Amino acid sequence: MSNRKSSLIFCVVFCLLLGAVATMGLMRSLQQEEDKARGRVEGVSFLIAEWIEGSFQITDYLLRDILGHVEPEDLVYPPKDLQAHQQLTALVVSKMNTVPNVILAGLFDQNCIITHANSDELGWDGSHRDYCRALRDFPDRDTFVSNAFKSTTGPLNITQTRELLPEQPGFKGFAAVGVDLTFFSKWVEHISIDPLDVVAITDKNLRLLARKPAKPETLGKLIDDPIVEAFITSGQTDKSFRATSPIDGVPRLFSIRKVEGLPFYAVVGEADQHWQADWRHQVRVAVGALIVLWLLALFTLRTYWDQLNYLSELKIARDKLETLSITDALTGLANRRRFDNVLDGEYQRLKRINASMSLIMIDLDYFKHFNNTYGHLAGDRCLKAVGEVIQQSLKRPQDLAARYGGEEFSCILPETQHADAVSIAMTIKASIAALGIPHSRSNAARHVTASLGVATIECTPDISPDYLVHLADQRLYWAKNNGRDQVGFEPRPAHNTKND
Repeated sequence: MSNRKSSLIFCVVFCLLLGAVATMGLMRSLQQEEDKARGRVEGVSFLIAEWIEGSFQITDYLLRDILGHVEPEDLVYPPKDLQAHQQLTALVVSKMNTVPNVILAGLFDQNCIITHANSDELGWDGSHRDYCRALRDFPDRDTFVSNAFKSTTGPLNITQTRELLPEQPGFKGFAAVGVDLTFFSKWVEHISIDPLDVVAITDKNLRLLARKPAKPETLGKLIDDPIVEAFITSGQTDKSFRATSPIDGVPRLFSIRKVEGLPFYAVVGEADQHWQADWRHQVRVAVGALIVLWLLALFTLRTYWDQLNYLSELKIARDKLETLSITDALTGLANRRRFDNVLDGEYQRLKRINASMSLIMIDLDYFKHFNNTYGHLAGDRCLKAVGEVIQQSLKRPQDLAARYGGEEFSCILPETQHADAVSIAMTIKASIAALGIPHSRSNAARHVTASLGVATIECTPDISPDYLVHLADQRLYWAKNNGRDQVGFEPRPAHNTKND
């Protein structure tokens, strides 16, 4: 053992001395490559921000042009002079058609009611929209560009507004245009980048508005990136950093820049694999030389590898034990311990963003009679089959199916609205019935059925996850007390007794 220790010490010292010399040279080279890449991404993000600012100046000119033909008394709905109203509407539409990618245009009165538009939304009250409040409630602001939102007509768009006669006292109304999100996507497609690099545009809410390489399924979705979120809240105008993309998992050197005066951010990322290509070649050469020298200490290295293999085997065994401790052995679903941990963890996470969480409680109807009639082995097979269809009904990785105890199951659905949770519960109920497992002693049907309870809460500091379980149990009791084989959900009443 002493000879092995001495040879290991010699190997470590020898490798560290050689490695230190090689590492110092490689780190200097890496820093130089990073500085050059940082300059490139910062330059591109600056150009994109300048382009976005210029593009919205064009739509602002459109708004100024439209307002040049409008008087405060024109902004009335229903119109007093139908012909004049139609003429002004036609003018708004003709002006709108001169600017590409503008899909909506309209005029609003002092109460934020649409008086003229190229859509059928006349008379619609937009006083709750931020683009109305921004002009009406802040007299010093005469123009505004919103974050992306889904309009009443369907598409996700951006609204830009300008106040009518801001130099005069009192709020008299405003003009607004809606810009289609493809406005950004079409433009970034013309930017020449390496296939692994990325160019993106987001709004202040971290909603992805455009991206190259294109990922259509992510457009309009919120980006879960703490670094970008911290940058936006910090009020900085630009920042460069290295991170792994939350969308495609590619590590990159990023530059993010705020567009002056607008709620948009330009993000440019150059893949590590791209800007590190030459440096990685140097690494391969240096590592090759080191390996040749390290082969002189092969006996000590082999001893070291044996120890690593031993530690690796211990880790595998520990991981297997950990998996077994949180998994129900019969159904393969999460067990009660895992359910409690995930419920509390998701509640703590969602509480920070005031998001919703739904819970489905599932109980097999007359299952004790099933066991008494067909035996416990058949009961186990039934539970396993039910567990499989429950798991198959959950499509998102963050959703959790668990065996709550006995013949009870549960599903945790983070960031899921009540209607969506009820739809999933209905699917689970139908899937269990579709198994067609005979149950001659059931008063609900001639096959195995389930009663389900669905509850949804907004995760706030004054509500606990236990309350969500309590609500779901109440709705489950309602389903069982009202005939079974059904789903109890809001606003159905809840009873406080539960029958087998």
